[in-house]
Amino acid sequence: MIKRSLVSAIAFSAALCTVAPAARAADNASGTAELLERAGQRVKQFWEELSSVACTENLVQEKLDAKGKVVLSSRGEFDYLINLRWDNVGMLVDESRLPLGAPAKRAPQGALLATQGFATLLMIFHPEFQSSYSFSDDGEETVSGRKVVRIRFLPKNGAPTPGILAVKGRDYPIQWQGIARVDPEQAVVVSIDAQWKDPAPDVGLQSLTSQVRYAPTPFRGSSSNWWLPESAEIEVRTAHQHWRNVHHFANYRRFSVDADSKIGDVKQ
Repeated sequence: MIKRSLVSAIAFSAALCTVAPAARAADNASGTAELLERAGQRVKQFWEELSSVACTENLVQEKLDAKGKVVLSSRGEFDYLINLRWDNVGMLVDESRLPLGAPAKRAPQGALLATQGFATLLMIFHPEFQSSYSFSDDGEETVSGRKVVRIRFLPKNGAPTPGILAVKGRDYPIQWQGIARVDPEQAVVVSIDAQWKDPAPDVGLQSLTSQVRYAPTPFRGSSSNWWLPESAEIEVRTAHQHWRNVHHFANYRRFSVDADSKIGDVKQ
């Protein structure tokens, strides 16, 4: 499972032939299954690519009042990298943020929301997690001149989920539902709009929503673009409080690490 913490919180015809509705439905289901399989392989590739890059993250944290007006905010710029790994329990996301520039004035501790790991929300399409969801074709649309297929996803009761809300030492599995936009040619996830299907009532949560966008990123020496996170917006509401965090990711760069260890005499 992905560790994240929120701290406070087609119709076809030829000549005179037509395709019966049942046949069209079967074709659509077959097409969706094929697209999901390809998308799963691309997400596995994403796993490897994301762990070999660093970027600049700009983070805006806001607390809003009942009318949606910002009453408290904080901004920060960070040198950001993320590591995805498996352990004997599941998938873990480790993030590293190093502040850039002069330290920003911080809000009182606990007043704003801490969010992490949302850039990896497309892990819903990873082969390890696809069986936890029901997927359906929700039609096509055009996004920034690119034709995409809308894939609706719903969680299956009791199935593993790539998301956890951690509050006061307790973990609450997040059952994500929503719509993803997938490029049918490249099988890449362009965006995901998701919400927690049944928020945890015992922590007073009314809603948790997330919008994540991905974009092609060129690298020298690579024959194709890498699709990497561009932004992630998260909103959380309780009966009396409302938070919004917006993460922007830019200036991606590849890196490698060489380690050379030598053992010598210890100088006193």
